[in-house]
Amino acid sequence: MQSIAIASSERKSLIQKMKRERRPSRRLRMHIVLLASDGRSPTEIARVLFCSRTTVYTVVTRFVREGPAAFGDSKKRGLTPSVGASGAEYIERLVEEGSPTEHGWLRSRWSCKLLAAELFKQRTTATSRETVRRALHRLGFRWRRPRPVPPEKDCADRQQQKRARLEGVLSMAEKAGAFFQDETKLETNPRVGFCWMRRGRQRRLPTPGTNRKVWISGALNFSTGRFHWVTGERKNAELFVRLLDKLRRTYRCHRQLHLAVDNDGSHTSKRTERYLEDRRGRIRLHPLPSWSPESNPVELVWWSLHEAVSRNHNCKDLSDLVEFAEAYLRERQPFRLELGEVYDQLQRSAP
Repeated sequence: MQSIAIASSERKSLIQKMKRERRPSRRLRMHIVLLASDGRSPTEIARVLFCSRTTVYTVVTRFVREGPAAFGDSKKRGLTPSVGASGAEYIERLVEEGSPTEHGWLRSRWSCKLLAAELFKQRTTATSRETVRRALHRLGFRWRRPRPVPPEKDCADRQQQKRARLEGVLSMAEKAGAFFQDETKLETNPRVGFCWMRRGRQRRLPTPGTNRKVWISGALNFSTGRFHWVTGERKNAELFVRLLDKLRRTYRCHRQLHLAVDNDGSHTSKRTERYLEDRRGRIRLHPLPSWSPESNPVELVWWSLHEAVSRNHNCKDLSDLVEFAEAYLRERQPFRLELGEVYDQLQRSAP
C-alpha cells in the first residue's frame, strides 16, 4: 500500500470534517486515510473499521491520485437509462403541462403505459412502462392524489362582488338582531379522527350497518353569542323556514331580523321567498360571498361540534347522536366568536 503523508494542520481539519460528516461512506473514507497516514497496515485498518482490505487499498489509491476529491462517491456503474435526456424532458413536459386528450388519447390522466405509448408514437422509442416509471421517479414525480381547489377568485369582477357582499354583512353585524346562518350534517357512520392508541395496535371503530343522517340548521346571534337550531331529515327549504319561524317567535322584541346566509338553493327557493313576502320585510337575508366559508363564523361552531361529537362517536342510534349534539350545543352557550381576517382586510384600501 502506498504511504500517505498529511500535514498536521490538514490532519486537524480532516478530523473536524470527519466528525461533522453525516454520510457514512464519506466518513469511512476519511477515517481510512487518517489511519493510513498514521502508518497503520491495511489489515489493522480493516480490523478496526470492520471493512475489507480491498476497500482500504482502493481508498488509499484514490486519495493519492485525486486528493480530497477521493472522499466523494464515484459515479454509479450500470447500463445507461433507455430514456435519455431528451426523452425525460419530453415526459416531464407531458406530465406537467399536457393532457392525454390534447394528444389524441381518450384518457383523463397519464399512466406509465400511456406515456410509453406516447413516446413510441412521437419519437419511435420503444420503452416499457416500468422504464417510464423509473424515469418519473428520477424526475421527482410521485403517484399521489391531487388536491381539489375552488374556481379562481382573483378576477376583478369576483373581487368587487365579494367586497360589496362583505361590506353589507359587516354593516349588518353592527345592528341588533343580526344572525349568521349555516347547515351541517350528522351521521351515524362516525367521522374518523385522530385518537390515542397503543403502538402497533390500531383501534377499531364500530360502524352501523345502515348509515342514517340528520341535518342541523343553525343561526348564531352575533351580538349575544346565543345559538339557535332546528333539525330535519333533509336539507331543504322546509328546514330553513322552520329556523326562520323559530327566530321570529324567539325575538319578538326586534322589528327586523337580519341573516347572513350562503348561496344554498334552500335560501333562494320559491317557498322561502313566499315566507319572506308574507312577513312583510321583517326578515332580511344578506348573501355571503361564494366559496368563502371563512366569512361565516358558524363554520367554527360546526367545527367544534364535529371535533367533540361526531368524530369517533359510539352512538348506535340517530336519536342518541342528536341528543348528544344538542347537549353539547347547549353546554357551550354562548359562542363568543369574532369575524375573521377577511373582514379585517376591508379596512385596507381596495385592490
